[in-house]
Amino acid sequence: MAYVPFTEDKAVSRPYRVGYLDSVKHYLASLQNEAAEKRASFMTPQRLAQNPECYRRAYYEMLGAPLTEYAALKNEPVTCVEDTVVADTALCEIRRMRLAVLGDYTVYGILFLPHERAENAPFVISQHGGAGTPEVCSDFFGDNNYNHQTMRLLERGAVVFAPGLLLWNVDIFGDPYDRHRIDSDLKQVGSSITALEVFAIMRILDYFVTQPYCNPDRIGMTGLSYGGFFTTLTTAADLRIKSAYASCSFIDAIKYNSFTDWTWKNSANTFLEAEIAALIAPRYICFDAGNQDQLFGSDSTKAEFERLKPFFAAQNAEDHIFLKTFDGDHEMDRADDCMEFLFAHL
Repeated sequence: MAYVPFTEDKAVSRPYRVGYLDSVKHYLASLQNEAAEKRASFMTPQRLAQNPECYRRAYYEMLGAPLTEYAALKNEPVTCVEDTVVADTALCEIRRMRLAVLGDYTVYGILFLPHERAENAPFVISQHGGAGTPEVCSDFFGDNNYNHQTMRLLERGAVVFAPGLLLWNVDIFGDPYDRHRIDSDLKQVGSSITALEVFAIMRILDYFVTQPYCNPDRIGMTGLSYGGFFTTLTTAADLRIKSAYASCSFIDAIKYNSFTDWTWKNSANTFLEAEIAALIAPRYICFDAGNQDQLFGSDSTKAEFERLKPFFAAQNAEDHIFLKTFDGDHEMDRADDCMEFLFAHL
């Protein structure tokens, strides 16, 4: 007898599909509910103060290679494979540079060397954000939501380097890429796009601290959005950064976990944004948040900042952190409160 398939209306099996989906969500919720407690027991303010390097190593492990191998790899020379003068303005010389930070892995950026600078001038990383480039955050194409980020550093006498990361707007600049696919591929081999790019910035510093115009005792970093995210993460990773300013980026990583390159295995049980920023103590960092920010808003930043405060208090560094909320959108604050904080502690 020929087989006659059984058929039924799709709606009949819907309760089973929904039931399975609900069970997955229920399991996830149970893990998320336990995560805060696990995270709190993993790293208390007192334990961090007693053994910060133990937690910094765990942080490296969470992000992955090559950050986990930085201690050994930092001794390999960083070679400048390209150094081109772009312009010589009344304020500074502008040079586009490409650095080989690990084998064939190269990173480009723009160096701004003020003509009139103090012998001990600070050196500051100016990090662009999502859809941006070093040129965007440095006003090469006109005004934008960075509100003259690089220029404001230069006006305060800093030597500035603006690195380029895998974040440019494809619709504007072309050269398509899939950041999240690359991140997934890197995670399959024990790395992550975040680990790779934090490592790159640290290797950039390895190069510049050998240059006569960089004062290794006065290194800072700032950035907007993704640039602020990388400012916090790199400052947590690299003790040479004395002071930092992270704009419109300090948020609850669980609430905004659609940014898959902002999440790592077991992070909710170990390091979310406040715990990562805690690794900066007792150095200095400030944050800003726009009250009309259409992407993040300021409420999440305020809550995360409250979670951060006990870690700095445990190291008698309550005044080493600062939060400014302002009447603005997803942009660097036009007022100078955070810029002044950044430079006051370089």
